[in-house]
Amino acid sequence: MKYIFDFDDVLFNNTKQFKEHIYKCLEKAGISRTVAETYYTEVREKEFSLKNFISTLLKRGKIDKKMEDIYEEIMSECPNFINNELLDEIERLGKNNCYLVTYGGKEFQQDKLDRSGVSIYFSQTYVVTESKNEIISMICASHKDEQVVFFDDKPKFLNDVSLKDCPNLVPIQYKEDLDFRELVREKTLHNLEMARRR
Repeated sequence: MKYIFDFDDVLFNNTKQFKEHIYKCLEKAGISRTVAETYYTEVREKEFSLKNFISTLLKRGKIDKKMEDIYEEIMSECPNFINNELLDEIERLGKNNCYLVTYGGKEFQQDKLDRSGVSIYFSQTYVVTESKNEIISMICASHKDEQVVFFDDKPKFLNDVSLKDCPNLVPIQYKEDLDFRELVREKTLHNLEMARRR
C-alpha cells in the first residue's frame, strides 16, 4: 500500500497555528491584523508568496522595516507547526511508501517543506500550483497493483481525481481529530468490500 499526504492542514498546522503566527509577527512589525487579513483575502487564491505579501503590506503601510527580517522571523518557526503524531505514523509506514503532494506557491511551499524538515520522510515531494490530479494519477499508475491512499483536508482536491482513471485510489478527507490508523483501516476495508461487490 502507498500513501499520499497533503501538507497544509494535514501534516503542517497551517490555518489554526502558522497563519496566527504570521499575523502576530506582522502586528509586531506594525501591520494591523485587519489590514493583513483583508489583503490576504485578495491574494490567497493566486499563487501565494509570503515575501510579496509582506513587501506589499510594508509598502502600503509606509513601514520602514526589512521584509527579509519579518520573513525570517515567521519561517524560522516552521518546525513548531508540524503534526508530530501524524509524522510518527508516516515514519512507521516507511519513506518508500509515502509521497507528499501540496498545493501552493512553489517558493513559499518549498521553503515551508525545507524548514519543517519533513521531506526526508517521503520518497517524493511535489509542489503544484494547480490541480493535484496529474501527480496523483501518475503515482496511482506507478503502483497499479497496490492501493494508494490519498489524504487531503480539502474535498476539492480529493474529488479532482477520477476514480475511473485511478481505480486503486482511496481518497480520505483528513480531519485533525480522527485516529489515523483507524481511519485507514476502516476506509481500506470499505473499499475492499466495494471492490468485491463489483
